[in-house]
Amino acid sequence: MTTLPAEADSLRQQLLAQGNWQETYRVLLLAAKTQASLDPDQRTPANRVHGCEAQVYLRVEGTQQHANYRFQSDARMVQALIYASLLPLQGQTAEAAMQFDASAWLTSCGLEKQLSPSRSNGLYQVIKAAKAAAQTLPPT
Repeated sequence: MTTLPAEADSLRQQLLAQGNWQETYRVLLLAAKTQASLDPDQRTPANRVHGCEAQVYLRVEGTQQHANYRFQSDARMVQALIYASLLPLQGQTAEAAMQFDASAWLTSCGLEKQLSPSRSNGLYQVIKAAKAAAQTLPPT
């Protein structure tokens, strides 16, 4: 990804500035509240991401030149982690999504070491689904 969106860089800086994991969680949860909820009629089996312990729905809209990721989880912390994981992709190209190194991003935010194996696996399933969905968007 050539340019990191300002919102993603700002979130990373906020997360890294926290003194402990509880404060980091608080910042993450508050930041995720800014994400618009996925409409209930879009929480369909076709938009469900499998491989997560929590229920997660993902919808990718836009074009391959400007993708927007909308999602919903029934677990607040999962919602917040998805928000942090997909924020660098918001408004980016489908190609940028394919090149996105989620592990490096989460590490740069100080989040990866805090993820349990099951939460990490689920989060990477969401990222994988987001990348695949971005590739199916119309070219323009």
